[in-house]
Amino acid sequence: MNRLFEDNGRVLAFGAHPDDIEVGAGGLLARLVEEGASVTMCVISIPSNPEIRKKEAQAAASALGAQLRFLYDEKPSRVEDISMHELVRRMDQLVADTRPDLVVTHCQNDLHWDHGLVHRATVSALRRTPCDLLAFVSSPENNAQVRGYGNCFADVTKTIDTKIRAIGCHQSQLSHLDLESSRDLARAMGRISGHAFAEAFEVLRVRI
Repeated sequence: MNRLFEDNGRVLAFGAHPDDIEVGAGGLLARLVEEGASVTMCVISIPSNPEIRKKEAQAAASALGAQLRFLYDEKPSRVEDISMHELVRRMDQLVADTRPDLVVTHCQNDLHWDHGLVHRATVSALRRTPCDLLAFVSSPENNAQVRGYGNCFADVTKTIDTKIRAIGCHQSQLSHLDLESSRDLARAMGRISGHAFAEAFEVLRVRI
C-alpha cells in the first residue's frame, strides 16, 4: 500500500472497544497522520471501568496523532447491548460529520462477537457514502480460525514504535495485551509483504 492520500485526506476508524483500533491498525493510522491525513478514531462502547479506559484511549489516540470519539459511553456496555438500528444511526451521524475518504473497521470473520457486529454496522452506515473501506483482524494470534491474513498489507516500518507506544497506553489491559506479540506479528506480516513491519487488511471497497 503506497501513499494513500494527499494532504487533508480524512480517515475514520471504528473499534468495538478501547485498544481494538490500536492493535489492529495503529501503525497504518500513525503513518496516515504523518502523511497529512486527519484521523478520527471512534470507540463504540466501553465494557467496564469507563473513566480509566477513557483516559487510556485518549492517551493512545494522542500518541497516534488522532482525534478520539466515543459512540456510546452513557454507561458501561458491550456492543451487543446496543440495538443494531441505534448503533447504525449513531455511526451514520459520525460518517456525515467526518465525511471520510477511508474507513477502517473490524473484519467480518473476527471471532469476537462484538467485533463482528461493528463490521456489520459499519458496512450498513456506509451504504450511501463513497469511500474506501478496509478491515483489520484485531488479533490473528487469538483468532486461529480466521481465513487467511487479508489481501492488502500496509508498510508500518516507520510507525511500529508509535503503534506499540499507543497500545501501551492501555495500562489496565496490559495483562492480556502482549506488546512484543504485536511487534512480532507486524514483523511476520512484513516478511510476507516484503517490509520490515506491516499490518494486514482486507480490502472491502476501493476507488481507483
